[in-house]
Amino acid sequence: MKKFLKNISIAFIILFSIISLTTYFKQDGEKNKPTEFEKYWLNATEAKERVNVLIMGIDTIEGKTDTDNARTDTMIICSIDPVGKTGYILSIPRDSRVKVDGRKHKTKINHAHKYGGIELAVSTVKNTFHIPIHHYIRVNYDALIKTVDDMGGVEINILQNMDYDDNASNLHIHFKPGIQTLNGQQSMEFIRYRHGYANKDLGRIEAQQYFLDSFLRKLLSAQSITKIPKYLETLYQYVDTDMSKKEIISLAATVIKINPNDIPKKTVPGIAKTINGISYYIIDEEETQNTLDYLNKGIYEKQEDITTENAPIEEPSSENKKPEYSIFVYNGCGTPKITRRVSDLLKIEELPISYSGNASNFDYEKTKIFYKDNERLAKKISGIIEVGEIKQGTGAIDYREPDIVIIVGKDFKK
Repeated sequence: MKKFLKNISIAFIILFSIISLTTYFKQDGEKNKPTEFEKYWLNATEAKERVNVLIMGIDTIEGKTDTDNARTDTMIICSIDPVGKTGYILSIPRDSRVKVDGRKHKTKINHAHKYGGIELAVSTVKNTFHIPIHHYIRVNYDALIKTVDDMGGVEINILQNMDYDDNASNLHIHFKPGIQTLNGQQSMEFIRYRHGYANKDLGRIEAQQYFLDSFLRKLLSAQSITKIPKYLETLYQYVDTDMSKKEIISLAATVIKINPNDIPKKTVPGIAKTINGISYYIIDEEETQNTLDYLNKGIYEKQEDITTENAPIEEPSSENKKPEYSIFVYNGCGTPKITRRVSDLLKIEELPISYSGNASNFDYEKTKIFYKDNERLAKKISGIIEVGEIKQGTGAIDYREPDIVIIVGKDFKK
């Protein structure tokens, strides 16, 4: 019933947007003559097969416009399957150590664009992950700033103090905790912040995925969906892409029919490691292939929405009931599959894991259990896994501030 009502709501919004646009253009003739994007939107046809788009955010210093020689600050594979009405977002850590054509030694993946522009960046992603990249979108932060401002801002729940200044990049980030509507400039600052997260760039990726989720919700809201052609028109002025306006509209028409909760957001599996004094992210090739196999099947477990409160329309059955607590587990010792072992132990006690990944380093001798406000739950988990120093405060470890964060150390033996 809940899914039926959700589909009806999405269909209504789409129908409303088409009717609203059509009415608008009929009112005043030449005065409201549709733009090229709006013409395509009124006659939009959905994509016919899966489309993989590489989105690259360019790391440029204000005042410099040579984007071809800039590093990529963000790399995301966005995959949309119009047949299955699914998709996924795969974030690539910018320090990922990979083979780049023309370079003698492996280097960071964000250097590929600096060495060979869009062509080398795209080919590096293709060769690293062995998947087709059908299109690319290269954006600078002006695109984000302008689009968010046009949308009237994006609501974000900031969970910790954010303070960082970089005079060279003219980047000054200062936020206090709390729910707030970020304008374009503030949104750019929020997604670039990383120095205050315990897991550094991975923490920033999680924050970016959270922002993207909030952005999509605002975009698909009743007050915004009729303005999508206008937003795309603005965005198109600030991006480099091999997609035509018609192809972008076709992709957008497909995306708006997919619920954001049904789009898994993953990060390439791997570990942080220092080699010759340089910090890298070492991709776990086996786990990455498993992740891609899972994502490309298009059949996903329901995604837990941890950014908003969802009031269920009907009480779910015990089999499909959402986890009572959000529990995140990080590998802090480097032992393969150790988070899975912890997960298996907690599942026996009906405490399913919401998220697992690697800590920022593997130097944890002792297991740490952080709790948000439920110390009793932390003690219960410590008893189950038979280790764990208990401390309050999950927000400093993971931006999403789950109920429990477990960093598994070398003392875990079960």
